[in-house]
Amino acid sequence: MDDLGFNKVAGAVLATGLGFMLLMKLPGVVMDNGGEEIAYKAGAIDTGGGDTEEVELPFPQADWVAAMDASKGARVFKKCKSCHNVEPGGPNGTGPGLYGVVMNDKGAHEGYAFSTALAIPGEKWTYESLDAFLEKPSRYAPGTKMNFVGLKKPEDRAAVIEYLRVADSAPSPRPEPALAEPVVETEMVIEEPALDPTETEPTEAAPAE
Repeated sequence: MDDLGFNKVAGAVLATGLGFMLLMKLPGVVMDNGGEEIAYKAGAIDTGGGDTEEVELPFPQADWVAAMDASKGARVFKKCKSCHNVEPGGPNGTGPGLYGVVMNDKGAHEGYAFSTALAIPGEKWTYESLDAFLEKPSRYAPGTKMNFVGLKKPEDRAAVIEYLRVADSAPSPRPEPALAEPVVETEMVIEEPALDPTETEPTEAAPAE
């Protein structure tokens, strides 16, 4: 092979090698942005739906009513026995006796000095208010003497309230599940724009005689 042929072969090999190296470096060149965030980095996609509004359903829902289990409530109530009892005419402890508390007046148990946060004439311990109080007493009634942290699980609160309900000699009726507010569909009425009285309909030109 003469020198000219050798130079052509060597040039072709060199060009192929350089091209291969360039292809290897190209992804890094495209993706490297000098340490800055890459413009096409995947992130949260805005679907245009906006914030999801949480809808508060009326109390009590069917699952809450279904969780009203007196047997379970008796077990959960063991957390409360150091301060309360549910016996008819039972003595007050650190907290008041809870016999007959469901659907009866707040702050009205005889012989117990309630805090002003609960001594509210005319208000009753409804299922909803008992549920809110048991969830976190200090939030429901700021200033209450009850320092119990609360029952976080709705099913535990429903069970305890059922246990208190059936402990009464004349239990209040169980609550009925509340239905979600019905969605009222309204018919869209499209009104046609009123005609401008100054505008008149075009009249046909009289035929030429």
